Amino acid sequence: MEVKNKHLLRQLLFSILLLTTVLIPTHAIAQQQGTIKGTVVDRDGLSIIGANILVKGTSQGTVTDIDGNYTLSNVDNPSTLVVSYIGYIDQEILYNGQSSINVTLLEDVQSLDEVVVVGYGSLSRRELSSSIVQVDRSDFQPGAVGNPMELLTGKVAGLNVNNTASADPNSGSSLQIRGATSISASNDPLIVIDGVTGGNIRNLSPQDIESMTVLKDAASAAIYGTRGANGVILITTKKGGGEPGKAQVTYDSWFGVNLAKSPRTVLTPDEFRRSRRGTDYGYNTVWYDMLLRDFSYDNNQYLSINGTTQSGHYGASFNYKNATGIDIKSEREEYAGRFVLEQRMLNNRLQLNGSLNARRVNEVWGNTGMFDTALNMNPTMPVYNEDGTYYQPTSPTGARNPVAEVRDIDNNGQRVYVLGTAEAKLNLIQQDNQLLNTSLAYSLHYDDLKQQYYTPSTSGESYWGGYKGRANVQYQKWYTNRLEWLFNYSLDLDDHSIKAVAGYSYEESHWERLQGGNSDFVFDNIKWHDLGSGSFLTDGKASMGTGASLSKLIGVFGRVNYNWRNLLMASASLRHEGSTKFGKDHQWGSFPSASVAWELANMPFMEDVAGTVQSLKPRVSFGVTGRSDFGAYQSLATYSTRAQYFIDGEWVNGYAPSSNANPLLGWEKSVSTNIGFDFALWNRVRGSVDYFDRQSKDLLYNYTAPQPPFVYPNILVNVGTTQNRGVEVALDGDIFKNTPVRWNSGINYSYGTTTLKQLSNDIYEASYLELYMKPGVGTSEYFFRVQEGGKIGQFFGYEYAGVEDGRMMVYDDENNVIPVGDATPEYKRYIGNGTPTSYLSWNNSIQYKNFDLNLSFTGAFGFDIFNMGTYGMGLKGAGTDNVYRTAYTDHDDMSTGGGVISSFFLEKGDYLKLDNMTLGYNLSPRSNDYIRNARFFLSAKNLFTLTGYSGNDPSIVRVNGIEPGVDSNSAYPTATQVSVGVTLNFR
Repeated sequence: MEVKNKHLLRQLLFSILLLTTVLIPTHAIAQQQGTIKGTVVDRDGLSIIGANILVKGTSQGTVTDIDGNYTLSNVDNPSTLVVSYIGYIDQEILYNGQSSINVTLLEDVQSLDEVVVVGYGSLSRRELSSSIVQVDRSDFQPGAVGNPMELLTGKVAGLNVNNTASADPNSGSSLQIRGATSISASNDPLIVIDGVTGGNIRNLSPQDIESMTVLKDAASAAIYGTRGANGVILITTKKGGGEPGKAQVTYDSWFGVNLAKSPRTVLTPDEFRRSRRGTDYGYNTVWYDMLLRDFSYDNNQYLSINGTTQSGHYGASFNYKNATGIDIKSEREEYAGRFVLEQRMLNNRLQLNGSLNARRVNEVWGNTGMFDTALNMNPTMPVYNEDGTYYQPTSPTGARNPVAEVRDIDNNGQRVYVLGTAEAKLNLIQQDNQLLNTSLAYSLHYDDLKQQYYTPSTSGESYWGGYKGRANVQYQKWYTNRLEWLFNYSLDLDDHSIKAVAGYSYEESHWERLQGGNSDFVFDNIKWHDLGSGSFLTDGKASMGTGASLSKLIGVFGRVNYNWRNLLMASASLRHEGSTKFGKDHQWGSFPSASVAWELANMPFMEDVAGTVQSLKPRVSFGVTGRSDFGAYQSLATYSTRAQYFIDGEWVNGYAPSSNANPLLGWEKSVSTNIGFDFALWNRVRGSVDYFDRQSKDLLYNYTAPQPPFVYPNILVNVGTTQNRGVEVALDGDIFKNTPVRWNSGINYSYGTTTLKQLSNDIYEASYLELYMKPGVGTSEYFFRVQEGGKIGQFFGYEYAGVEDGRMMVYDDENNVIPVGDATPEYKRYIGNGTPTSYLSWNNSIQYKNFDLNLSFTGAFGFDIFNMGTYGMGLKGAGTDNVYRTAYTDHDDMSTGGGVISSFFLEKGDYLKLDNMTLGYNLSPRSNDYIRNARFFLSAKNLFTLTGYSGNDPSIVRVNGIEPGVDSNSAYPTATQVSVGVTLNFR
């Protein structure tokens, strides 16, 4: 993709020269000396369209036309011409008065030598022996991207980017690599930003990111020890560049509008009256529409300045974002700045690096639960009283006016993100074939969040709570200090190449919280600014809380990479790490890995097919990683307040155990094997195939603790094991190449399942796990049950058997058909699976002259969705006021049967969607004083989804994690975003 985009940019120069000359003032050019004409072709004699011809040392140049021809006027004699085209080797040709210069460019197979960022270093692509995928800037998801993680959507086989509320500016994306394998700890991958582990991705502007590397297997991630079990995403940001003394200025701007998609259809006011479902209040209210903005937008402005000096580089960027949600409340505003600096001295022996990313965010949150309320509200109720105040429903108990709840409740926060690094690097050995350096780096990762909440005296909460307003203020901060000392060594001999890294890492992570709340205020307009004035404080009912935690992580690690004649590549690493989160008897552990690859294409017996096979590399890897993403102090016996006791005439807080000590508590261990091969054929087809087997052992879960010796009834211990197996296929090819229309297409496919292998041992036993309790008062049902030998994500409930006399029928344990009202829990069985077994993405880049078109399709297959909409509002007997129209059309024969988990509410969730379409126009003006090149684009996201599912867009249903596939009535509305943008690169 990078090759194609640069190819296109050069291809498009010629057709806009006259227009640009009119629009942009040009500067004086060199005195005319001669005119050159010629043709640029490849080694097969085919014309190369868009090849770049530049007079070396100047900005004077042109590009070849559709027939590969070019004309270059006013060329000094003598001069040197540089002829280049992405994917081909540059040529320099001396001009000494010739009138015609024809050029034949040779294809560059050096893409195999492209540098790929890996943990604590970098390697060429040909040296990789494990499952690593790097996505460079030119391959990112194009168009308007506000959330940096969306840049990877559909770009990496095995990586699922799940965004359940893309039209909500405050929402983020959930990331998952190769499925979910942990029961209690996080299944999110580790994020590493410029070497800083655990960085917050929302601190970055997408325009500042140069590349993202996904470490999928344990061999590549083991060097991150107790945090690498879910995979690792390495993010590399821009570091400055350009000619010394010339700053590169880039302005990037886009503006998008969100077009909300319609929800499922509920009964209209007239239909509601005819159904006689409730009281007719005489109004016609479409509650859902009243929660939607008339105009929702996303505005992103970005400016960067980058440059190079004789002894270093510098870069700075500034980013402003402002967005409103589809709902009438949500907003987000961001101000960000970034600065990077490198300075070399002492004859390049000493290198000093520094960077600072800072972002201020103002958030206003809506209440997504009100979308559910709006759908099931009585549509004949009014929104306002006759005096203009909001109407407050008086039944059923707890009923609220959704418009009033969203508009009048003030729920907002202010965030600050800071990521700063300082590094000193000393080159100890600088020889042609041998390098040794050491570096010492310090980084600070800091986040804080201040939240304010106020519900006025006129709200439904106040009405039912019997007080006048409620206020709450909370402040939290998270910060990590990190110190790292590295040694890097490389040795290149005739047949052997060795690269090694060794290091020491120390981290301290802190969290603090302060919270206060009060209720019953005299005035609403004071909100949270006079928290002590509420009457609940004097009545002893106000709330106050504080909290803090500290954890430390220390690790020593090393890795060796070996390359023999570009035929045999091998790597081995080891990390020894300790954490204060673990029990005192289990604080340290070791995480080894090894991988090997064989490049068959470089073998002597492959010489005859060298033009066909550029790479054919089988590889195998093995590694052990850990998972430690759980709270501090879990291994210690802790106490918390339980009740108050009246002692000696006063009330005294009492304390009781809240957890048992477990000195053996440790990390979850992932043991992974990966077998795969990479290939590159005919200089136009590239791809890889991987099979992986990952076993996660010592999984954390709260078990019943034997009493005695334990005091508290539950204890967190390492017991369970899950197994995750799958296949990944990535294929990328140039369908049309060296033709007027160029088409590059890439497909990523992954298949995988996760099974619970072990849940109990001799001491701690559990027959099964129940996950995700069904919402509702007094409920006791769970959506999922997992037992040994079963798959993660299996729905557990009654199997639907039809309808009789308006009643839902289900099967009992002997497959007899009975009314669901007579069913008992013993009749439940596994009825479906909420985890997709397969993911597919299809990315296309089509280029013609100055235009490019990018189409990105994504899909998920082999899973079921529990339709909570049909469950709650899809039957005539639903307990809500309003229901979906399908209750009286598709399900008119069923009156009862809702309220239980049954397969009736399960539907196939398979879908294929056009996720992104971007049309771009590129131009590079003739030599001028201002603009080097420009790009304009029109982009649309979330255009359409092909699916048989009747609920929300299945792509917004949460499928990451161990509780997947439950759709919600209160899901945030989906929307198509249409954006226009421009990128200008100044001289």
